Amino acid sequence: MQKQGYKESTYTGRVKHIKTLVRRGANLLDPESIKKVIALQKTWSDGFKANMVDTYSCFLEKEGLTWNPPKHKRQEKLPFIPTETELDQLIASTGKNLSIFLQGLKKTGADPSELTAITCADINKDAGTITINHPVKGHSPRILSVSSDLIRRLETLPKNNEKIFKRQHLYPNFYYRRKTIARRLSNPRLLKITFITYRHWKGTMEYHRTKDILYVKKVLGHKSVNNTLIYIDLESVIFRKTSDRFTVRVANNMGEACALAEAGFEYVTGEYKDGGKIFRKRK
Repeated sequence: MQKQGYKESTYTGRVKHIKTLVRRGANLLDPESIKKVIALQKTWSDGFKANMVDTYSCFLEKEGLTWNPPKHKRQEKLPFIPTETELDQLIASTGKNLSIFLQGLKKTGADPSELTAITCADINKDAGTITINHPVKGHSPRILSVSSDLIRRLETLPKNNEKIFKRQHLYPNFYYRRKTIARRLSNPRLLKITFITYRHWKGTMEYHRTKDILYVKKVLGHKSVNNTLIYIDLESVIFRKTSDRFTVRVANNMGEACALAEAGFEYVTGEYKDGGKIFRKRK
């Protein structure tokens, strides 16, 4: 797979899948054994079983063999979207490196593999941006504006290696800390949060804030807007009980308009005869 140009995260993931099959008692040279082991896994989703089928097909290709693969279809479902408080609880309760990584996921909406690939050269302290130069399949490279606090925290990490984050340390540490925090706070919902959850939350919140699906597409790096449309459904479900009442303010000059924008008010309409411009914020 490496010679065929696959990314490291893809082929190392498939090696792990092969080892998992062996640990579950599968005989790699017996396709029927593979089918049986996959079929008996009650905790595996249909999507994960489909990934295992793809992995074994790749293995057989390497061996010059073929098989009649079982049909496990990936079922589409809406991802879990936690509250911002729940995401922040994980950020605040983890160690320094993992905490900064989680904050980076929340602020950028990047795919976890994209964020683990960033280097010091991808961080522009003066501009307050992070460049995603190693997008995952189906994504585009992009420059993302982030908070000064995140930039400051990134600056505190060691720079003795090209990549800022070590992927192999992040995942096991996260799963352990997540379990500990969920038990301590008596909140089993935290166990449903994964690295990719931060990306789904970012996409949902950005659409709620802007109602601009093309802007969300650009932030998330999707090449097709079809992949971004899910955030319209997520936003409508999560905010369906939100009040439609607003606080309204009028800005009479540039300074007042900037102050309202900084306070979270959104621009509503054009200038009236008296010179004022209307802004609003949901109560």
